[in-house]
Amino acid sequence: MSDCLHCDINEMVQKHLDENEKADIADIAGRMAESLADLILMVPEVEQASLLAHTISHLGEMFLQKSGAVEGDTTH
Repeated sequence: MSDCLHCDINEMVQKHLDENEKADIADIAGRMAESLADLILMVPEVEQASLLAHTISHLGEMFLQKSGAVEGDTTH
């Protein structure tokens, strides 16, 4: 494990993909979404809607940046 959770998660997913030729990407993405839901449910209920909105917004922004649709700093 490194000091970067983002890097650790990506490394774990890549290893899973490398070891499973017929990996279902949609299933993997769904499981990652389930993990995000679990994480959001860990915060007090009054903060959950705000954290969910922030998470969805950040996902969209990261997708746009990493796909090259918009400029931005995609580093950690």
